[in-house]
Amino acid sequence: MSGVFGIVDSKRRPSVNQLLAQMGAAMSHREWYRTETYCEDSVGVGLGRIGIGVFNQERQPVCSEDENLIIFLAGEFYDTAKVRRDLTEKGRHLRDDSDAELALRLYQEKGEAFVRDLEGAFVLAIRNRSQHEVIVVNDRFGLYPLLYAHFDGKLIFAPEMKGVLCDPDFRKELNMTALAEYTRFQHLLGDKTFFEELELLPAASFLCFRTDTDHLTLQPYWTFSQIPALPLNVTFGEAAEEAGRLLKLAVDKLTGGGHRLGLYLSGGMDSRAILGFIDRSKMPITSITFGQKNCRDVVYAEQIASKIGTKHHYFEFTDGGWVKEFADFHLTLTEGFHSWIHSHGINILKQVRSLIDVNLTGLHGAEINWEDPALYHAPDDVAFACRLFNLLSQDTTWPSITGDEETILFSARVTAQMRGLAFDSLRAELAKYTHFSHHQLATCFSCNTDRRLFQYYTVFNRSHVEQRFPFYDYSYFGFIHSLPPEMLFKRRLRRAIILDRMKPLARIPYDKDDLPIMWHEPAKLVRKVKRYVTRRLAPVFPEYPTLYADYEKWLRHELREWGEDFLLSKRTLQRDLFNPEFLASLWHRHQSELEVNMIGKIAPLMTLEMMLRKFFDESP
Repeated sequence: MSGVFGIVDSKRRPSVNQLLAQMGAAMSHREWYRTETYCEDSVGVGLGRIGIGVFNQERQPVCSEDENLIIFLAGEFYDTAKVRRDLTEKGRHLRDDSDAELALRLYQEKGEAFVRDLEGAFVLAIRNRSQHEVIVVNDRFGLYPLLYAHFDGKLIFAPEMKGVLCDPDFRKELNMTALAEYTRFQHLLGDKTFFEELELLPAASFLCFRTDTDHLTLQPYWTFSQIPALPLNVTFGEAAEEAGRLLKLAVDKLTGGGHRLGLYLSGGMDSRAILGFIDRSKMPITSITFGQKNCRDVVYAEQIASKIGTKHHYFEFTDGGWVKEFADFHLTLTEGFHSWIHSHGINILKQVRSLIDVNLTGLHGAEINWEDPALYHAPDDVAFACRLFNLLSQDTTWPSITGDEETILFSARVTAQMRGLAFDSLRAELAKYTHFSHHQLATCFSCNTDRRLFQYYTVFNRSHVEQRFPFYDYSYFGFIHSLPPEMLFKRRLRRAIILDRMKPLARIPYDKDDLPIMWHEPAKLVRKVKRYVTRRLAPVFPEYPTLYADYEKWLRHELREWGEDFLLSKRTLQRDLFNPEFLASLWHRHQSELEVNMIGKIAPLMTLEMMLRKFFDESP
C-alpha cells in the first residue's frame, strides 16, 4: 500500500539504513511496488516512501536548495492552482508542478500551518535538519493509514504494521483492550492496534519528533467540531440542491488527469451517483462488478452501466474457494484490522489493474452508519454510550457477540480482565470528546467505523490500483454533516440528488429494497402484484437474490475445514484466550443452519487467530 515510512533514533544507534531497507522489503507485495529512501545513518534518521507508481511519479525525496528540508509524499492534493499562484506572488519559486514540491514551498512559507491550505488524500514526512525535527502530517480524514511507535528514544512509522514490526527492538505485547473491541465491534476504536505502544496516526494530525531530545508532540489541525451548523430554516429541497452541486464539483475534481479511471459498480446509490455525475466527455470509463450470478448487484449494475455507456466488466463468484486462496494476501495487506468476510474483490485485483489505474470509491457514501433518532437525540451521555455500543456491535456489519455470550467467550485465565472491557473502552473514547454534541459524536464515531473497518477495502485495493474519494471532498463532507441527521435517513438526500440530476438512473431498482428510486410508492404495489403472480400462479417475473457473496454458506461447505483450523485447532486452543466449549458451540450453531448471521460472531475470532499466527507468533 502507498505511504511513507521512517526511523528516527535520538540515540543514533547504527544500522538505520539496514532497517529502512528491511521495512521497504516487508511492505513490497508485488513486482510493481516502488520504494525510495533517504538516510542519515550517522544521526539516526531514515525516511522513505512506498507506492505502486500511479500518483506522484516524480522521484523523491524532494529537497530544498540548501538540503535543509527533505520531503516524502504519498497521495495527492486537489485544486492547487490558487495555492500555487499565491506562493508565486509571494516570491516562492516552484521548480515543477509536483505535489511534493508544492508541499515543500508551502511549508517554507507557512511553517506548521501549511497543511491547512491543502486538500486531498495524502500523508507526508518532512525532515527539518536545522530544527532537528521530523514531521509527519496526514489529510483531514486519514485516508492513507500510518502506524507509529515511540519507544526507547526512537520513533518508527510505516503504512503497515509489519513495517514497524521489522524493528527487533519493538516488543510485541498484545493490547487486550483491542482484542475485546474486535470481538464485540469487528473493528477497533480510536487509534489502537493489536499491540501496545503501536498506534494509528489520528486523522488531521501534525506529528513532530525532536531528533535531539526524543520529544514527540501530536496535535490535530482540524476536528469535527469545526463543522458549522446550518441555519434551522434550510429546507430539504435546498439541502438536496446544494449537496448535488457540491458532489458534482467533487466528482469533476477527481476525474481529471491522465489516469485510466474506473469504479466498482453495484446496485446501490453511491456508485451510481458518482457515475451519473461524471462528465460525458470523460466517457466511457470502466465499471466493474463482481458477485453471484443474477444477484441484485450484478443485474442492476449491468442496467446502470448500459444506461450510462461504460466499459463494463463482470466477474462471477461461482463458489467461495477464492476466499481460502486469497486469505493470506488479504491478511498481509489488512493485518487483521479487516475480517476475511470483507475480502470480496481481492480475487480480481490482477484483472482490475489491467483495466484501470484509479478507482473512484464510494467510501463514506452512506454518510451516517446508523439511522437511529435515539442516538442523535439521546437525553444524556449514558444513554448515548449504551445506544452507540448496541449499534456498533449489532447494526454496523453482521451482528457480533452479545453481552451474555461475552460472559462465556473468554478463557478462565483472562475472563475477569476482559468482561465489560469493550464497553469501558467505548466510554473512555467518548470521554475524549466532552465538548462535542451528540450529533458530532455520532458523526465522529461513524467516520471512525469507516476508517477502522470499511476503509480497508481501499487498503487492499491499493496494492494494485490507487483510490479517489468523492464523498470525502472537504466542502461536500462539511455541508452534509452540518445537516440534521434526519435529512440523511433512508438515503433521502441521495435519492433526491439522483431524482433531480440523473432521472434515467432513478428508474433502475436500488438493491437494498429492490424498488426503483423514481415512482417508489407506486412501485411497491406493482412489486406486490408481481410477487403474487410469480409465487402463486407462474414464475413470470424474475426475482433476484440479495446476496452477492454467501460467506455463511461457504463456511459450511468449501471453507469448513479451513474455518475449523482457525477456530478449533489445538494451536488456537493452546493460546488460552477463548473458552473452548463456547468456540465449539459457536461452530455447531453455525453448521446447524438454525440461526442466521452467525458469521459475525465466528469470523472475527478466526481473523484474530489468523492475525496472531502471522504477526505475533512469527518474526518479520
